[in-house]
Amino acid sequence: MSDPWIAVGALAVVGLAIPLSMIVISSLLRPSVPEQGKSATYESGEIPTGDTRIQFNIQYYMVALLFLVFDVETALIFPWALIYSDAVAEFGLVRVLVPMLVFLAILIIGLGWAWRNGAVRWVRSERAEIKTEL
Repeated sequence: MSDPWIAVGALAVVGLAIPLSMIVISSLLRPSVPEQGKSATYESGEIPTGDTRIQFNIQYYMVALLFLVFDVETALIFPWALIYSDAVAEFGLVRVLVPMLVFLAILIIGLGWAWRNGAVRWVRSERAEIKTEL
């Protein structure tokens, strides 16, 4: 009787060999014409101006990170809410409710920490302040 892991190993070898061989073959067959336009940044037909390295406000990153945390929280709470009544009947109220309350408490503490550190407070630019005063 043959070992079933041989099929898994063969599939892994084929799965790696096909893409690698395609990369090697395409690198051998492609034309190589170095040109300045190929290395330029594509700006929808416009001539690029200035440096590509600009500093973004860290607030964008913080809002996105907080959104992901609370989006995942929703994805975890929704299935729990669907099976809540069946789980209480099978395991009891305390064994079902306490882990979710601990999970929510950790999230609330995290939100409080982020709020206290100013992660949810949007910083306004001086230009925006001048426009609101007019």
